Amino acid sequence: MPGFTVTQLEAIERAIASGTLKVRYDGKEVQYHSMTDLMSARVVIREELLATGLLADVATRGRATLTEFSRD
Repeated sequence: MPGFTVTQLEAIERAIASGTLKVRYDGKEVQYHSMTDLMSARVVIREELLATGLLADVATRGRATLTEFSRD
C-alpha cells in the first residue's frame, strides 16, 4: 500500500472545493476522471492517514471525560 501524505490529502480537498478534477502536489499532477473518483481517493487517503496516526480524527480531537465519585 502506498504511503500517502497530508499534502496529497490537502491537494485533493482543494480540488474538490474548487470543482476541478486536476490535483497538483509536490511537483506532480494527477487528472481524475470524475468527482466521484476524486472523492473516493480522498476517502482512501484519509483512512490511511488516520490509521497511521498522521492525521487526527476531528470527531475525537479535544474530547475529555470527567468521572466523579461520591459516597452517599
